[in-house]
Amino acid sequence: MASNKGRVIILSLVLRIVTLLFAAGCIVVLILDKATDTDGSKLTFRDFVAYKYVLATAVVAAAYCVLLLPFTMYRACTGKRLIRGPFLPTLYFYGDKVVAFALASGVGAGFLVTAELKRFLNDLLKSLGGSLKDTEFEGFFNRGYLATALLAAAFLCMAILSMFFTPTKNEAAETKAAGNKGFFFR
Repeated sequence: MASNKGRVIILSLVLRIVTLLFAAGCIVVLILDKATDTDGSKLTFRDFVAYKYVLATAVVAAAYCVLLLPFTMYRACTGKRLIRGPFLPTLYFYGDKVVAFALASGVGAGFLVTAELKRFLNDLLKSLGGSLKDTEFEGFFNRGYLATALLAAAFLCMAILSMFFTPTKNEAAETKAAGNKGFFFR
C-alpha cells in the first residue's frame, strides 16, 4: 500500500512538471507568433482577445505549478507533507480542478478563434482572388493551433492530476477519529 502511495506522489510530481513544460511552451509559441504581410501590416497574439486569454490561462497554470512544485518535491523525497493540516491537501484538491477548468476554457477559446479567423480570412482572400496559403498569415494561425495544442496537453495533464487528489474513506475516518476537521488526501 505504501509503495502505491509513493507511486502516486511520484506520478503527481511528474505530471506537475510536464504541465509546467506544456504551459511554458504555449507561452513561448504565442509570444513568438508574429506575421507581417506584404504591405507591412503586422499581426501578433496581442491583436486578438482570445489569444490573450490563452496566454493568461497558460501563465496561471505555470504559476500554479511553480507554486506547488516545491511542496510536491518535498513530499516525493521525504514521504511527508511540508505543511501539516488540511490547507495543502485542500489547495491541491480545489486548485487542480480550478486550473484544469481554466485551461479547458483557454483551449476552447484558442481553437475556436483560430478556426474562425482562418476560415474568415481564407473566404475573404478567395473572394479577392487570392489564397490564405499564399500569405504569411497561414503560418501565424498554424502556430496559434500549436500553442493551443500545447495548452490542451497541459489541460490533459492537469485533469489527470486532479483525479489523484480525492478524499479517501480511510483517511476521512481517521480524521474524524482524531477529532480534526478537515480533508486529507492521497
